[in-house]
Amino acid sequence: MSRATVIIPTFGNATFARWAIKSVQDQTVKDIEICIICDGSPRHMISFFEKMKNEDPRIEIFVFPKSPRTGEPYRDIVISHTTGKIICYCSHDDLWLPNHVKIMEKALKHCCFTHTLHTFVNPHALSEDMSDWLGGIYWINLDQKIVERMQSGENFFGLTFGAHARDCYYKLPEGWVTTPDKNTPTDLHMWCKFLANFGENCKTTVKISALCFPQIPRKEWTEQQRYGELKFYYNKIQTMPFRRKIFQESLKFCPDLIH
Repeated sequence: MSRATVIIPTFGNATFARWAIKSVQDQTVKDIEICIICDGSPRHMISFFEKMKNEDPRIEIFVFPKSPRTGEPYRDIVISHTTGKIICYCSHDDLWLPNHVKIMEKALKHCCFTHTLHTFVNPHALSEDMSDWLGGIYWINLDQKIVERMQSGENFFGLTFGAHARDCYYKLPEGWVTTPDKNTPTDLHMWCKFLANFGENCKTTVKISALCFPQIPRKEWTEQQRYGELKFYYNKIQTMPFRRKIFQESLKFCPDLIH
């Protein structure tokens, strides 16, 4: 059994996924399974990921036809074919900080499901002075009011920020399936299953462990622009000064942040 299974869903022309995958490869916890789910990805993208697999035996590639939504049922299949004690997720256009798995692993010793704080990056903030790069943080705690709002369709953290114990996933009446309501985010549909079944065993981890690059304000960007932005921030997060900067600038959104 590995310490963690990491699921990275991808689709379309997404060479920028290289940087999400590399941020997973760079985790301080090395004993992880890295599972790339190709949801109808074109052949050249599968070849692209195969080259990455040839350089890192921890990577496995799972190829499926395009699903109706984001390939949710494929995640259930991958979970059943892997061994990680915890399950983490990384969207193909997000980045993890190097200690993400370590943070999740520690938190999940005391709960079934957890999330870190959804932290997002402003578009077009690639200048060296890094002014106004941090878009914001969804600073919440999984108390009863937040749970009720989530169950009513409000989402506070994306796929990249959630994680759960494998044994708790198997106890759910239903795991990952195609989200029936087209207006409900697919990750929220899954998170609500944990909230409904495990209640107080679902906890917020008040830490910054990943960066989100929202698609909507970048919807007119080319693949090359997305690639360039993710590469820029991937290189930044390798440096301790920038990781300190993330923490320091996050305090204006979240004064109770835990270092």
